[in-house]
Amino acid sequence: MTPFSANYSFHPQTEWMKEGEAHNPGATMYAHWMQDIYRQVKQTLEYTLESMKEYYDRKATEQPSIEVGNWVMLNAKNIRTKRPSKKLSPKLYGPFIVLEKKGSRAYKL
Repeated sequence: MTPFSANYSFHPQTEWMKEGEAHNPGATMYAHWMQDIYRQVKQTLEYTLESMKEYYDRKATEQPSIEVGNWVMLNAKNIRTKRPSKKLSPKLYGPFIVLEKKGSRAYKL
């Protein structure tokens, strides 16, 4: 006797992996309806993504190319200081020289 049979008094059905025919024709119609809705939603999302890209590309500017040896200023927006008020901190730190390029937009100063 298996543990499942001892607990539930029947053997588990192992044919659930096989795709069988639906005994209810309404279930087949519902499945086709859901697939159609899925296709429509996917098309709408693709159209929305394309239009969002179009509007973004209108205003997007090309990033400046920074090479090794250039002098740069560091934005202090996300830098924490020990000053009593952020209002008293400088908005930019630097100038720093770029020593190494670590990625497409990461640099070692």
